[in-house]
Amino acid sequence: MAREYFQVNLPNSFLPFINHKKGSSIDTKVRVSLAIGMFAEKQVTLARAADLAGMSLADFIDLLKSKNLPWMEYTEEHLSEDRQAIAELISSENGQHEKNN
Repeated sequence: MAREYFQVNLPNSFLPFINHKKGSSIDTKVRVSLAIGMFAEKQVTLARAADLAGMSLADFIDLLKSKNLPWMEYTEEHLSEDRQAIAELISSENGQHEKNN
């Protein structure tokens, strides 16, 4: 499948910032920056952002970590599920312990 491209014109004042970023070309640097921005704004998933950046998922996660950007969201729902799982584990361990005594 052929990729379609479009051109963007940016003022030269962007160049010092773009050149400061890691990457082999300005196109790559801009693509990675856009992918990070879209992920941070929750416009795309982590996997989609990595794909848009042209990176493996692991490399994209490492990049986010290197910039101290959270790559995983731990919600109240996750916390509730974890608490429930811990309570069930403790309950089953206590039941096992009582059987053995």
